[in-house]
Amino acid sequence: MKLGMSGLEGVRVSRGGWRFVWLDYDARFSEEMREQFIDNAFAAIDGTLSRRIRRSRHAETWLQRIPGGPSVYYKLLDPVHGLNGLWRSFRHSRAAHVAAISKRLRDDGFDSAEVLLIGAEEAVGNGREIVATERIDGMMLPRHLRVTREHLGRKRAILRALGGEIARLHRAGYIHGDLTPYNIFVTAFDPPRFTFIDHERTRRTWRAHFERPRLRNLVQLGHFSLKGLSNTDRMRVWCGYRAAVPSMRRSGKLRRLISMIEVRVARDRMRAKGVGPIDAEQHQSNHEQVAIAASTAQARKC
Repeated sequence: MKLGMSGLEGVRVSRGGWRFVWLDYDARFSEEMREQFIDNAFAAIDGTLSRRIRRSRHAETWLQRIPGGPSVYYKLLDPVHGLNGLWRSFRHSRAAHVAAISKRLRDDGFDSAEVLLIGAEEAVGNGREIVATERIDGMMLPRHLRVTREHLGRKRAILRALGGEIARLHRAGYIHGDLTPYNIFVTAFDPPRFTFIDHERTRRTWRAHFERPRLRNLVQLGHFSLKGLSNTDRMRVWCGYRAAVPSMRRSGKLRRLISMIEVRVARDRMRAKGVGPIDAEQHQSNHEQVAIAASTAQARKC
């Protein structure tokens, strides 16, 4: 795999069977600091880095403070297997893609966390990779919803603004590959600002201008059940989105979105039967709780 991509250049370092690219474009950090980043990356690779904060299906994530520097997320991506691995052999690495798409988002006026270091195993074509990203100053959307339950005006403004920001992302040609509430940070309130994370599958593509990929992105967001998030709140996200996308203002679009969410909820229910209980905060089976839905009449009030 290739760690380099067009528009993505940095200092290349080989160490311990890994290839790294240091991406400090603004030269904020010293060479000694760069070595600390790499040392922490190896600690994550060895499983000895403290403060692991997440284990997902395909990656582990740590949060570590660099002495005299920023707090950094280290995300270690698992090897790629099967057909995905065969396809990946002909493409740039996942880590390089994350760094490149994050930079492109920032260049296009979106808030995206800065990737400072990427790395990949040298000996294994589809082996592990690592991405070191500066920590975001903000609050993950689910937590924000919990702590703002007493500030209804702020919560409502945030949700409408989120719909508008997703619409802006789509209009710019981007489809986020994993648009879940856990990949959205609220970074400011007046006016609301957001940072999207986890860009392994985010793409800038001509398909973003078509209806179905846009709706599928909204389904990713809409099928989750979160504490402090009502169906009316979900409607506020939709209202913010459709206000920015004239082609989505017809009532049939909402009905189609609801139908797509119902399919996703049914799939979640079947998956839950196969693999056991799913975290109640993330995957409620009850459609009354998870659908973005309000009636078409409510949608016209946006």
